[in-house]
Amino acid sequence: MFDLEDFFNLSTDLFCIIGQDGCYQQVNPAWEQVLGWKPENLIGHPWLELMHPEDIANSWLLTKPQQKLQWDNRFLHKDGSYRWLSWSLSTSQKGLTYGIGRDISQQLRQIQALSTERESLYNLLNQLPAFLYLQPKNYRVGFYNERFREVFGDPTGKPCYEAMAGLKQPCSVCPTYRVFDTNAPQLWEWVDSKTGNVYQIYDYPFTDMNGEPMVVEMGLDITAVKKAELALRQREQELTEKNQQLQTTLEELQKAQAQLIQSEKMSSLGQLVAGVAHEINNPVNFIDGNIIHAKQYIQQLLELLQLYQQEYPYPTPIIAETIEAIELEYITEDLQKLLHSMKMGSDRIRNIVLSLRNFSRLDEAVMKAVDIHSGIESTLMLLQNRLKAKPDHPTIKVIKEYGQLPLVECYVGQLNQVLMNIMTNAIDALESLCVIGQHDRPQITICTYLLNSDWVVLEITDNGPGISKEVQQRLFDPFFTTKPVGKGIGLGMSISYQIITEKHQGHLRCISSPGEGAKFIIEIPILQLKSPRPL
Repeated sequence: MFDLEDFFNLSTDLFCIIGQDGCYQQVNPAWEQVLGWKPENLIGHPWLELMHPEDIANSWLLTKPQQKLQWDNRFLHKDGSYRWLSWSLSTSQKGLTYGIGRDISQQLRQIQALSTERESLYNLLNQLPAFLYLQPKNYRVGFYNERFREVFGDPTGKPCYEAMAGLKQPCSVCPTYRVFDTNAPQLWEWVDSKTGNVYQIYDYPFTDMNGEPMVVEMGLDITAVKKAELALRQREQELTEKNQQLQTTLEELQKAQAQLIQSEKMSSLGQLVAGVAHEINNPVNFIDGNIIHAKQYIQQLLELLQLYQQEYPYPTPIIAETIEAIELEYITEDLQKLLHSMKMGSDRIRNIVLSLRNFSRLDEAVMKAVDIHSGIESTLMLLQNRLKAKPDHPTIKVIKEYGQLPLVECYVGQLNQVLMNIMTNAIDALESLCVIGQHDRPQITICTYLLNSDWVVLEITDNGPGISKEVQQRLFDPFFTTKPVGKGIGLGMSISYQIITEKHQGHLRCISSPGEGAKFIIEIPILQLKSPRPL
């Protein structure tokens, strides 16, 4: 069995006995392990000798305690550095002091590191262009950033409904409490009655370190976006009025051609003009139908002209001079080509408008059975400009490996949003390698197949830089992004994950390694309410 002397000598804590003169009478071997001082070098030396000068004023020898004392100070290591020690001291009736010390230097460094990390996080949140705050169930405002204070003022001591809305009781319909009730994110808009600014609000469920439910709310000022939408609607009206003017004469067909070119440019805006695709479709159909009639009328006029030339082969000098001046033969040949080109342009615009409507499907808010491949093709058409060769990178090749799939029940617009998010990220990753000259054959492979009779699989694979394990673990977390500031806010993949897993009862996962590209796998049931996916 160990006796007290064994315990004194084997302990990793620093033990010492200090006499009434303030000098060491006995120390254990741990002093050499922790501070580098051999016990024999300390016996008879003053307690204050190794103490940091700034800590001497509050030292035990000056306060003369008559009972146990807990105290932290710095002691000199033999190498010249100082270590923080936590002391437990007590004085006996004989005037001897017994001390037990423990090295807490590492714990203090960890605390300092955590404090620095916390401060960095707060600084980052304060630099966000959106206001952000935490709300517990008691309606109080938890943490908030500087942007929140700029929009709502100081919320100290006020519940959220008073600080943000000036009310004396909770709102009758509280989006935040919908998050508590459903444990699902909420996306909505709010208009500041004081400034007229429009904010897009995102509420997300959150659990603090104590397990208490909270809500993270972030509001981004989208006033500029709303103004852009209004400008697009006004532009739509202008386009409609111009198209109506094309119904009168053949000469105005050239104006129609210019309008078609402008419409094609507008369609290249992709998602931004999805809302006007329906309105553009009507005048395009009118033009397309009238080109057929115009072609017939011109053909009849040309036949009449040929008949005149046959019946009157010798025109008057004035007519002959005019025929030569306007190059009648060239006009006759080129007019057919011109009408054919206009017809091709009209067909092209109709296809783009159809792709926009198939992609957005804004009028289809319910789940319905659709062709998955149609959504993929619409998304690829909207991304054609991103896939084309640029001065700093070659064409991004798209390989399609479509399987034989049945119609799949889904929310079409939301599923197309997921496809757009994943393909856009793949293009961004490939461009980043091409720009620095580390890739000359970028490609994206899209593969679809049946997992079994109840499930379909869609795989999107790129040969880009790949994704590390650390990033994959947070890939679907809200607000997590690896893009530079201003390029993304970290919600695209989080929302995509929610659409697949919650809206469609499916699965979304990523398989990747650094330098090996990335593969995103989407699995959804063909029919909802079917049995779960087999493991």
